[in-house]
Amino acid sequence: MAGGRGSRLGIDVEKPLLSFRGRPLVEHVLSALEGAAGVERIYAATSPRNSGTTRYLIARGVEVLLTPGSGYVEDLRMALSALGRGPVLVAAADLPLLTPGEVEEVLGEYRRQDAPALSTMVPLSLFRRYGLTPTLTIGELVPAGVNVVDSRNLEGEERIYITENIRLAVNVNRPEDLKKAEEVRRLLNANKQRTP
Repeated sequence: MAGGRGSRLGIDVEKPLLSFRGRPLVEHVLSALEGAAGVERIYAATSPRNSGTTRYLIARGVEVLLTPGSGYVEDLRMALSALGRGPVLVAAADLPLLTPGEVEEVLGEYRRQDAPALSTMVPLSLFRRYGLTPTLTIGELVPAGVNVVDSRNLEGEERIYITENIRLAVNVNRPEDLKKAEEVRRLLNANKQRTP
């Protein structure tokens, strides 16, 4: 999902093209999807509000689904209806710490569930622990930007998958989120180096 303008960022750059560690945000997500086992094809849903992102993705060789830009949920439903090909992993274009491991984690959980949709959530306590600010909360949970939906059954039952994987919690909606993403990345790298 790469159709957002990123108005909360207060900058004149389309959010998917915003640079994190020298690469556009959407490039981090594409790399994670391309490296994940179980991902067969990649489509990007864009909107008229981000023509630069659309051009970037087309030049990158990504199949683009142009949505009207009516909002995340509306555009997602349109993109899924256009695909109509079964289970679709949906990833937001603003997840700079996403790796193939997280994509495979969500796909694996979907395969274990007996429902047409899987909504990935992160505990609010994890956001507090890392000093992150959620955009939306549902009780004590925060929706993550990676989910799976059977595009042939959009009204079907949805299961909730709760994970404490911080990489699924870090997204970019405000200018300070880029700084927080870098802080979390450094912390994860430092912890990995300390692990025997």
